[in-house]
Amino acid sequence: MAINKLRMDPTSSNKHSPMRRTSLAWALGTCLLAPHTSVLSRPLNELSSDGIDLVFPRLADTGNAVPLEAQITAPSGLHLKALKVILPENPNPVALHLKIMGQPVQYTLKTRLRLAASQSVWLVAVFNDGSERANHAPTVITSTACLDDS
Repeated sequence: MAINKLRMDPTSSNKHSPMRRTSLAWALGTCLLAPHTSVLSRPLNELSSDGIDLVFPRLADTGNAVPLEAQITAPSGLHLKALKVILPENPNPVALHLKIMGQPVQYTLKTRLRLAASQSVWLVAVFNDGSERANHAPTVITSTACLDDS
């Protein structure tokens, strides 16, 4: 008899049920914790690649740590505000979003990337006037990194 008193009637409209609170918390957390990426002004392949030089291996044994080196030079009269590294085939395509302090005209970036599959790595440079430039470098990897159990 005591067990029946603890059961909730599914037809009752209890606004403060634990399931409702959990669902609302999950939905709110999903919205707040989702990566906020700004929308690019145009598709990546339509952006100019002037001033962006990439050094990236065309073939990598594993996708665990593929080195990327980039040299970015701003157009005359502009300076860099942000850099983005986009890996379209990865589960999380935005690998790096770097806001740059100061007003550099030239910037060198050296990092290592974890690739899920053979793909083109894109680097997008955002300048102080809001304009963007992008360049890409394709690579083929022989062993994936993101889809294993690690």
